[in-house]
Amino acid sequence: MYDKITYDMGWVVQVEKHYPGNYGAPGMARAPKKKRTPEDIARQNERNKVKRVQRLIIMNFKEGDWHLTLTYRKDARPATEEEAKKCIGDLLGGMRRAYKKAGYPFKYICATEKGKRGAYHYHLIIEDIAAPDLNTKEMVMKFWPHGMRNFSPLYKDGEFEDLAEYLTKKETKEGKGHSYTHSRNLIMPKPKREKIHQKTWRKDPIPKKGYYIVKDSVINGINPVTGYPYQHYTMRCTSEEDTHGRIYTGTIRGGPQ
Repeated sequence: MYDKITYDMGWVVQVEKHYPGNYGAPGMARAPKKKRTPEDIARQNERNKVKRVQRLIIMNFKEGDWHLTLTYRKDARPATEEEAKKCIGDLLGGMRRAYKKAGYPFKYICATEKGKRGAYHYHLIIEDIAAPDLNTKEMVMKFWPHGMRNFSPLYKDGEFEDLAEYLTKKETKEGKGHSYTHSRNLIMPKPKREKIHQKTWRKDPIPKKGYYIVKDSVINGINPVTGYPYQHYTMRCTSEEDTHGRIYTGTIRGGPQ
C-alpha cells in the first residue's frame, strides 16, 4: 500500500506517490537511511515553497496574464527600504481600489528584488483585464510613475513553473535576496489524498484521459530519510477546456509527449 497525493489545478495536475512513514511494501528492498542535516531540511523547505507558489500561479492565473517588471528611473529611486515599500504599496493599493470599484477582484503575486547597488525592482504576476470599465495596463501606467513598466504575457509552456522558482529564490547572482507576497484572495488547490492498495506503482505513469505526462517531469527517487521510493510527475490538459471548466484561448503549447 502507498499514499497518492493529487493536486488538480484544472489544466495542470501534479501527482506525488510515497510510502507512509517508515513502512514500505512487504518484501521491498530498502536503501540505507540517513539522518537529515539542517542543510537537507533547508533545501526541502525551499522546494516546498517553490511548489506552493507554483500551484498558486497555475490555479489563479492563465495564459495571457501578465508578468510585470517595474523599475525606477535613476532620479526616482527610493533612498530607504521604507520608501520602496510605500511605492509598491501605493501601486497595489491603487489597483485594488480601482478593481473593487469596477467589480473585479485584484489578484497578484509580487516579488521585491534589491540589486547589488541597492536599486529596487519588482516582479508581479497579475491578471489581464481589458474591459470598458477597467484596463490593467492603463492602471499600471497610472499608479507606477517612477520608471519602466515591462509587460510580458504568461505562457503555459514551462514559464509558470520557472517563475515560481525565480520569485521564491533566496539569492540572486548579485548576492541579494528576494522577498515575495501575494493577495489574500488567491486559491490554493486542496490535495486529494488516497491510500492505494497495491505494492508499488508503474515506473512510467499513464496519464488520465484528456491529459499527457509532461516531458522530464517524472521523478522516481529514493527518500533519503526512509530509504523507500517515491514518484512525482505532472500532467497537462490536451484541450482548451480543463477539468474546472476554464477556457484557454491561447494555443496549448508542448502537446503530448
